Amino acid sequence: MKRSSILGRKEKAEYCARLSALLPLLRDKMGMTQEELGRVSGVSRVTISQIESGRSMMNWLHFTALMMVFTSDRNVKELLYVKDLLDYRLLLFYQISLQEPEINVYAEPMKLDG
Repeated sequence: MKRSSILGRKEKAEYCARLSALLPLLRDKMGMTQEELGRVSGVSRVTISQIESGRSMMNWLHFTALMMVFTSDRNVKELLYVKDLLDYRLLLFYQISLQEPEINVYAEPMKLDG
């Protein structure tokens, strides 16, 4: 199934509007200022401020960048599920597993001989 058939322009605009309304709450839950969120997401502080105040509309690029940050925190990710922002259609669009990934990370740098 093509991604474009999963979410159309109208659905993307609805997701953006819903995230815009929750942006101050989610940012607060992350314990971030607008500037800090901007720095880690790549969305400027000015844009975040304008979206939060309703002076600017969020676009799909902003949505995606902000969701990458918000889904990195387990508590915020759960809130996104509860608020129905991280639903099956969006997960299918991004092809994200519903399970936490199992990642083996070696804590110390490996030394290579030779």
